Amino acid sequence: MSAISSATTGSSAALGDLLCLLVICAIVAVIVRGTRSANRKRDARAAAAWQTLVLAAHHRPGTHICYVVHVYQSARRGTKAVIAWADTGARQDAWFWYFWPAAGSALLVIGAVGFGPHNRDPAVFFVDSGGVLALAPPGAQAAWHRLQAAGHH
Repeated sequence: MSAISSATTGSSAALGDLLCLLVICAIVAVIVRGTRSANRKRDARAAAAWQTLVLAAHHRPGTHICYVVHVYQSARRGTKAVIAWADTGARQDAWFWYFWPAAGSALLVIGAVGFGPHNRDPAVFFVDSGGVLALAPPGAQAAWHRLQAAGHH
């Protein structure tokens, strides 16, 4: 009798382990699916921001798209950063009055070149308050390309 109850207990334990494994797999599948859905939604929002920025640049003469390469000083009155121009890739120091962009952001800007007393650079690009006309978050252009490649126009 003990051999029969031992076999039954062993198969019950195996069945319990199998059920536990199935529940864990189901939970993981739900999490992965939710994460993918959240990533797709984030990509869609970022791609829309990029497309809006590009369309605004097309319709606003005198504006330029730049990327914030890195921020080297954030102050109460604005940000000092290195930017790269989207059309040439050239890098330039910039001062954003009363604006604090994140590194990697794409910006549609209007501004002027002038002398930067903080680094004695004669070619700092100054963006006045209100001179950032549109912003796309870091990775927006890449998200737009991913959606285009996937056939989501």
